[in-house]
Amino acid sequence: MSKGDKSSLSPRERLLRVFAYVSLLAAFIVGQIADKTDYQALLQQQMPDAVLVQSEQRALPVVFRTEDKSGEISEDAVVMADGVGYGGPMVVGVRARRTDDGARISEILVLSHKETAGYQNRINRANFFRQFAGKSVTDPFLIGEDIDAVTGATVSSQGYTEAIREAVHLGAAQHLGLEPSWQTVDWRLGMEELILTALFALAIFGAYRRDKLGKYLRLGVMAGALVFVGFYYNAALSLGQLAGIVMGYIPHPKLHPVWWIMIIGALGCVIVLGRNIYCHQICPFLVVQNVLQKISGVSLRIKPSIQRQARKFVFTMSWVALMLIFLSAHPALGSYEPFAMIFSLEGVGIQWYILPASLLGALFVPNFWCRLFCPVGLFLNEGVRARRTIRNKLVRKKPMTETSVLATDAMAPGGEIDG
Repeated sequence: MSKGDKSSLSPRERLLRVFAYVSLLAAFIVGQIADKTDYQALLQQQMPDAVLVQSEQRALPVVFRTEDKSGEISEDAVVMADGVGYGGPMVVGVRARRTDDGARISEILVLSHKETAGYQNRINRANFFRQFAGKSVTDPFLIGEDIDAVTGATVSSQGYTEAIREAVHLGAAQHLGLEPSWQTVDWRLGMEELILTALFALAIFGAYRRDKLGKYLRLGVMAGALVFVGFYYNAALSLGQLAGIVMGYIPHPKLHPVWWIMIIGALGCVIVLGRNIYCHQICPFLVVQNVLQKISGVSLRIKPSIQRQARKFVFTMSWVALMLIFLSAHPALGSYEPFAMIFSLEGVGIQWYILPASLLGALFVPNFWCRLFCPVGLFLNEGVRARRTIRNKLVRKKPMTETSVLATDAMAPGGEIDG
């Protein structure tokens, strides 16, 4: 029996593992029960002087009319609706005023969001919501048509635009009686989707080539990932994003095809191919570490015992992060990885300490963060491990020993580099 098998766990380790699973399930249930949107409370946080005199909360969009302190009913209406951004659900209020041609937007209120600090700061600095002011409620509100996305926060831009479009179009049809004349949402596949699909396709092809062509392909894919996934899209996978999928924070494929390509590419390679292609070639933070390693020229080896301890440490850190995420129903609260921060230079809390420490470690230990601390790499490789275990049982092969598992894991804590 190998040391890596569950049957080799001590009674204490078994108890801790059961406690971890049960506590995460309990946190998930509590967080989902508590995460109920109170639209009236959200609106009154930003409009405390207004008294809500009309509300219809049977279904979205939720519409409020207000009165001022003198008791006069305002001509403005606040229409509220939901969208899904990179971090999860978001709620916006669209303040509109009746006009001769229907109604026009006067203000956008961000009432609730679960975006990471880097993405939200980019949205705010770019004055993203200013472009909605004065638009008619019958405009299409489509990224690339009449709305410009913010570079480096494209998914967040799509999420906010989706919520605003939902609010104004349903409000126009249901509460103003306007006939739908706006352009409907359709599949919007373009150069960004093509680039990411090509990166995954070339990465898969190069992973099975051990000649010079395979080497050049892997280098090319990593360079492309650094530029596109890192600096341009800033969309590296995170523990919060994976947890958000569990909580049902899944954007519509028509609105966020890049998100879907990333998730299907990363998880699909694990499930179908049994290989962690994402960590080995698509992750932009890997490229940063490789560059630092080339600069220093120092390559210290990590003892297997340290690698095994790192696996336990990352499991513990991931448990803490997931508890925060599930209890708060807020994926960004548990994201401690430095991925988004290094490409946006914006982070919160512990990220300011983790990023310089991981970059310093990468100067001396190859793929320092990936091999010792990365939760995404760990869980993707646990998926590879589980898939291989299932396959071996189905074909009645001998189970892998701990040594063979470590040798085939792709840069996860406790593993060496492999495609």
